Amino acid sequence: MKRTLSLAALALGGAGAAHAQTNLAISVGIGTTGGIVEAQAELTPNIQLRGGYNYFQYGADDSYDDIRYNGDLDLSTVGAFIDFRPFGGSFIITGGAYFGEKTLNLTAEPGQTYQIGGQTYSSAQVGTLTGSADLEDTAPFVGLGWDTTFQGDGNFGFKFIAGAMFTGSPDVELTSTGGSLSNDPNFQQQLATEEQNLEDDVDKFKVYPLVQAGLTFRF
Repeated sequence: MKRTLSLAALALGGAGAAHAQTNLAISVGIGTTGGIVEAQAELTPNIQLRGGYNYFQYGADDSYDDIRYNGDLDLSTVGAFIDFRPFGGSFIITGGAYFGEKTLNLTAEPGQTYQIGGQTYSSAQVGTLTGSADLEDTAPFVGLGWDTTFQGDGNFGFKFIAGAMFTGSPDVELTSTGGSLSNDPNFQQQLATEEQNLEDDVDKFKVYPLVQAGLTFRF
C-alpha cells in the first residue's frame, strides 16, 4: 500500500513539473505578412508575450500617378507583441510593433509616355524609370484574435489574428537611367515633383491589413 501511494505521489509530482513547463510555445503560420515563425510565453492566465519573424514578397503591379509600374512589396520584419485575454479564454486582444524592411519596389513598364511632374516625356527621353517607396521601420500593430495555445492540457493549439499594421507615409525615390534627359537638371526637377505626387498615390499602403493563421506547439 505504501509503495502504491509513493508511486502515485511521484506520478503527481512529475505531472506537476511537466505542467509547470507548459508556459512556453512555438508556432508557424501564414498570412498577409507571409511566412511566420514565432515564440510565445504565458506570463499569467490573462497575459502572454509573442515575438517572431515574418517574410513576404508579392506583386503590386498598378498605375501610380498615371504611370504603369511593375511592383513588388517586400516585407522582412521582426515582431514583438503583448496578448491580453480579457475573459481568461482563447479570445485575445493584441498589440505591439513590426520592425524592419517594408519596401515597395517599382519599375515603370516600357513603351509608354510618361507624365512626370507637369510635363509629358517619351520612353526614349526617360529611359528606365525605377522607384522605391520605403515605409517606416517601426510599424505599430493592433488586433484581435483567437489563440488556444495555453488552453487545456494538449500540446498543440491554433491561432488566428486579424488587425492592422500602421506603416506610416512612404518615402519615395525615383531614378531615371539611360534616357536622353536622365541627367538634365530641368528633368530632374520634374522627377522630384513626381516623387511627391507618387508619395500621395501610394499612401494607401500606410495602413496594412493583417490576417494570420497558424499552429502552435506548447512544451
